[in-house]
Amino acid sequence: MFIPKRYPSLFILIVFIATNLSHASTRNSIPAANDPSSPSTKDVFKPFGKITVEIINDIGGTVSLPYHCKSKDNDFGDQSLQPGGSWSFSFKRQFLGRTLFYCSFVLANGRYYFDIFRDHRDTAGDDWCQKCVWKIRPTGPCRFNGGTKQFDICFPWNKDKSLY
Repeated sequence: MFIPKRYPSLFILIVFIATNLSHASTRNSIPAANDPSSPSTKDVFKPFGKITVEIINDIGGTVSLPYHCKSKDNDFGDQSLQPGGSWSFSFKRQFLGRTLFYCSFVLANGRYYFDIFRDHRDTAGDDWCQKCVWKIRPTGPCRFNGGTKQFDICFPWNKDKSLY
């Protein structure tokens, strides 16, 4: 491997950042009521800080929610959420803002897909999130809005019918 002689410390820094920022971890959590500890838009976004994604089963009734989440580098496998239950994972963003995690959800009328974390959507503008809390509903996922304190940032299911 060629290492430039003029900038060895810069080369080492780039290698460290590239390898350190792509690690993800998971955490099962106790169901939270409608009070996620999410940063508001007044908080400062840390571009290379840890991001947490939480998924809450809001299908309704007594229906469990089977799901499967993954990224290019991490596969969390097949799992299931009890009614009102939640599951979360944390990670550091990729250096150039290409982080993507996607999930499939099995509902009564079929399997649906959604990009649960898409870097350019979830870390830009007024609706960015450091802790992205999603309620999964039959009509599609809705993310917690720190400004309104509601789950009102809603999206339709992906049109693509595969896990990439």
